[in-house]
Amino acid sequence: NTAWAFAKAGHTSPALFDALAATSTACVNDFMPHHLSSTAWAFAKVGHASPALFDLLADASTALMGDFIPQALANTAWAFATAGHPSTALFDALATKTTASVGDFTPQELASIAWAFAKAGHASPALFDAVAAASTATVNHFKPQDLAN
Repeated sequence: NTAWAFAKAGHTSPALFDALAATSTACVNDFMPHHLSSTAWAFAKVGHASPALFDLLADASTALMGDFIPQALANTAWAFATAGHPSTALFDALATKTTASVGDFTPQELASIAWAFAKAGHASPALFDAVAAASTATVNHFKPQDLAN
């Protein structure tokens, strides 16, 4: 994933991200869950605004939510919250999927999900109850970052 590589390297390249956004919007419905979450993560990481792309990523992610693994769920939630693009339908789907599979999440993924929902201002009492229960059961395995973030 070109977007992921440039974001990971911390190289913003606005012209490249504009081109990636334009190309991605044309084929986003062909993306797998990992592609969707990685693309959203990369754009959010470099701070490259692309509302039209995020709208399409939200729709495609919502449609494939059943196929997302915990890491992709956490990365998607983080990306949309960081980008300031809190799609209600997407966050509702993220909450439902996360609540149903909360036992499969690592402490870092749980922390990322909770942070993203708080940052996005998306109320989801059932999600927070599920994350709290899962975290309480595994808190003795948390690393300092998991405890603090």
